[in-house]
Amino acid sequence: MRRVGAIERGEYAPAPAQSCERLREQLSDPRTARWAGHLDGTVVGAAEVRAAGEPKTAFARIYVLPDMRGRGAGRSLLAEVVRDQRAAGMEILATTVLADTSGAGYARHLGATVGDELVINVLDFATLDRAALERSATTDQDGYQLVHWSGRAPDLLVDSYALAKRAIADAPNNHLPPGAVVAWDRDLVRQSERERADRTVELWVTAAVVAGTSTVAAFTAVEVGPSSVDVGQEDTVVVGEHRRHGLATWAKAAMALRLADELPNVRRLSSTTAVANTGMRAVNARTGFRELTRRLLVTIEIANLAERLHL
Repeated sequence: MRRVGAIERGEYAPAPAQSCERLREQLSDPRTARWAGHLDGTVVGAAEVRAAGEPKTAFARIYVLPDMRGRGAGRSLLAEVVRDQRAAGMEILATTVLADTSGAGYARHLGATVGDELVINVLDFATLDRAALERSATTDQDGYQLVHWSGRAPDLLVDSYALAKRAIADAPNNHLPPGAVVAWDRDLVRQSERERADRTVELWVTAAVVAGTSTVAAFTAVEVGPSSVDVGQEDTVVVGEHRRHGLATWAKAAMALRLADELPNVRRLSSTTAVANTGMRAVNARTGFRELTRRLLVTIEIANLAERLHL
């Protein structure tokens, strides 16, 4: 695993490489296809691709060790991704690249369209300001109560929770085409829960519920795997009519404390937010996240990419 970590570190600098435990969890994910690039018997690069959650769109990452770039490894890996996703019926390939790097320049050279600038935020548990989080988490929110669950959403809340998940469409961004947000309902939520169970991971959710009802007004969700070392934020959503009540900060602070209390090995929580989403960036700052780096979201039509690569 050390070689894989080195490849990832070279692509994502200055972010620290993920733990071997987290990488093993990702490698066991059946939804993701992966390739390794070899040179004289040594792994010098890798590629992975998975469905992006938007219609006919796949999300890819390609890693090449810095001292091995410019030798065709990245192009060969990209060609394998394009062949695979074209055969699967995908139409758009998306990825993220660091701004002002060779990766960004290469993406533009291939005809990619630059969408959102994304902020990668990290909450470090070694330096967690617990007192500040407790103040935010215990603030009285009139008319709401916090509900926590892991894995399976409560039957009484699942329908409202599914509707709340659709509200991600309102988040400020530049890349979601009309109709791209999944039309979540009870069945899709249950399907997602089963798929995570098959991967031995759980979605931990902390939701703000309208008191005395089964209406989910806001929630934050974190995917937790067996290693419980590096965990990733999925979504934080506040339904339109419940905004500007501090519910996102309330829920995120409570989730951070929950992780710290129930997962003693947790090291950090990462979250990705569009630069344009100033409201959620302010929430992240209030709950102790620090900006680690910024990346550009780029997309390209797979048919055009195949033509440029002469496939």
